[in-house]
Amino acid sequence: MTDRKFENSTPKEARAEADFDKEILAALSAPTRPPSAEGYFAEDTFEALDVFRGILLEHSRFEALLQGLCEQVVAAVPGAEMAGVTLLHHDSENPETAACSDARVVDIDIDQYNADEGPCLEAARTNRIVCVRVDEAAARWPTFAAAVSGLGVKSYLSAPLAVDSEHAGSLNIYSFDGDGFSDIDEVLVKMFVTAVEAAVWNSRHTEEAKQETAGLRDAMRTRATIEQAKGILIAVRGVSPDAAFAALAEQSQRENTRVAVLAARVVNSAVESTREHR
Repeated sequence: MTDRKFENSTPKEARAEADFDKEILAALSAPTRPPSAEGYFAEDTFEALDVFRGILLEHSRFEALLQGLCEQVVAAVPGAEMAGVTLLHHDSENPETAACSDARVVDIDIDQYNADEGPCLEAARTNRIVCVRVDEAAARWPTFAAAVSGLGVKSYLSAPLAVDSEHAGSLNIYSFDGDGFSDIDEVLVKMFVTAVEAAVWNSRHTEEAKQETAGLRDAMRTRATIEQAKGILIAVRGVSPDAAFAALAEQSQRENTRVAVLAARVVNSAVESTREHR
């Protein structure tokens, strides 16, 4: 069969068509470059997410939770070399590094604290994600950038981290890669932060609920003891319930002791007296 590809084309059109086909064939024949997001489907990323999920389910202490956050976010985010968590009081100028995956993070953070500028402080104070490369960092925070210029950090990613009403915070990731962090990195980091915030919230409200329950039990026990003491006074003095309670209140003032303590003494005395006369 005769090739009639260019039969009805002008020389210019035929040449353009041939050039286009050649370009396509060349591109298809070249080695395939993996898409940039492929790293997020690596085994290390999924393993880091599984480990962090386990930390959340264990209801770990706050310090252990932050430490696990730093370690696993480094394992999950391609290009992340080190991570740390900064906490600062809303009404204070004394930020601190609460957890880190590498001791060098502390040095970097201290330079930020001393300069009162940098990605971790900006994220914590503005409640916005900060993602910059070294050249932009030098323009935005010249004092800090000059102090850490010899450490080799080329990219910064800081995400705000809310732990309670008294503190602002941020999760801070550092990379020696000059290509910087991507939008996907920001999404992944935000996922880690959201998980921690939810875990902290649940943990603290669970603890508050436990304390309230314990307080309610104590109050119920105290109330029961007072009612028993009132009953004893009613029987001993032949008075009304209101008069019995008034007597307990007056005696507690004379002894400068709580009504609950006095009531417990009355009940214990009655119990001991009953045992002696058996």
